[in-house]
Amino acid sequence: MAGRTDTVTKPSRSDEVLDPDDQLQMASQVRAHFDSLAPKRPIKPNRSDNSDHYSAHLNSDASVAVPLPEFDKFLSLQSQSQAVIPGANNAVEQDEYVETHYYQQLDSIDKQHHTVHI
Repeated sequence: MAGRTDTVTKPSRSDEVLDPDDQLQMASQVRAHFDSLAPKRPIKPNRSDNSDHYSAHLNSDASVAVPLPEFDKFLSLQSQSQAVIPGANNAVEQDEYVETHYYQQLDSIDKQHHTVHI
């Protein structure tokens, strides 16, 4: 073992083992083949980057007034609502609370806590 160089070789198989340069060339050919078959999609810009395509799209939408149904509903509710002044005697109807046995049973459940008796 003194005069022998340490080289790593693959075990012999039925297929012939190519030189490392040939293996790299074969791998690059296979990679190029599959890269050509992959679908081409536009690359998404980073969130902090504004590309010309996306910023132009956003600016064109800003000039067009898009109706917002939520905002219209908010404005209509705001115009219909009556101002409530604190401290004033406002005749505001509230839902009546009727205590039933159902709530009393729920209250008793809270009192039965899991405890460990030693």
